[in-house]
Amino acid sequence: MSAKTRLVGVIALALAALIAPNLIWPAAPAAAGLIGLGGLGVVLGTLVAGVRVGVLSALATGVAGGVAVLGDGRLLVGIAVMVAAAIGLGVTARWQWSHGLIVLPITLAFVAAESPSQEPLASGVAFGSAMAGYGVVTALAASILRPHAGEAASTHVTSWSRTWGYAGMLAVTAIATTVISLSVDWGHAGGWLMMTPFIVIQPYIHDGLRKAVNRAAGTLGGFLVASLLDQVFGPGAILTAAGLVLAVLAAVAMIEKWSYALYALFLTPAIVILESVGRPLQQTDDNRLLATMIGVGLSLVAMAVAVPMYRRGAPQAGG
Repeated sequence: MSAKTRLVGVIALALAALIAPNLIWPAAPAAAGLIGLGGLGVVLGTLVAGVRVGVLSALATGVAGGVAVLGDGRLLVGIAVMVAAAIGLGVTARWQWSHGLIVLPITLAFVAAESPSQEPLASGVAFGSAMAGYGVVTALAASILRPHAGEAASTHVTSWSRTWGYAGMLAVTAIATTVISLSVDWGHAGGWLMMTPFIVIQPYIHDGLRKAVNRAAGTLGGFLVASLLDQVFGPGAILTAAGLVLAVLAAVAMIEKWSYALYALFLTPAIVILESVGRPLQQTDDNRLLATMIGVGLSLVAMAVAVPMYRRGAPQAGG
């Protein structure tokens, strides 16, 4: 399969992964949207790490999502779910898979923050089963588009000391953001706060600092794009279609390794639009910007605290 054919296939599958749950569960739009976002995460994870990891991550996300819905906004349950997501993502950095699996903890952040218990997915068991089953299907579909082992990813392996340091930073910030979000019942905006450290913090501190700057720049640009689209089109099918196009562009930006600021510029308005269905978009946009900036600040604090430990371990960790 040629690179161009594969890219077209990835775009088509990304769109299908996002849209299909809304057709399968039209009576539960919020839950279906999160299942679609999780499906997109499994697609990207499978492309990076392979079908076995894709299937396992789909099952794990389904279980965690079901537990989060069952917890219905309870603080300790939310903390447990997000810490598990943090450690899971952190460990995958050992094999350079975390950048492909990043959408899954993002999805769980929204599930934990909003707990979308709508019919016909009103229970944790129903939601978790739907998310896991849908994720497995998308993993199998994505495996067809994955490059052969010889074409695939990097053979570089991150040291275990740095891997666990990365997982630890994610876990600590996950606790902090979950406590803030669920204690004040921030809802949708709380999901943005909880997801931000997963995107900003990196196994290597200098990468995280650069990503924090790019994240803030991309967020501000995306904020303006979402506001402009809302003003031009207003709520409705055209705005939703624009959100889907932006989501696909974000997926392409990640796969093609474009600038992270550009990736954030696409991802920000995409998720603002797609996650604001049924809400005033401008309010979603404003809250998202505030939550993201708080999350970036917490991430910078966590990385600053970790710098001395990383420096002590640098010779053993390879830098």
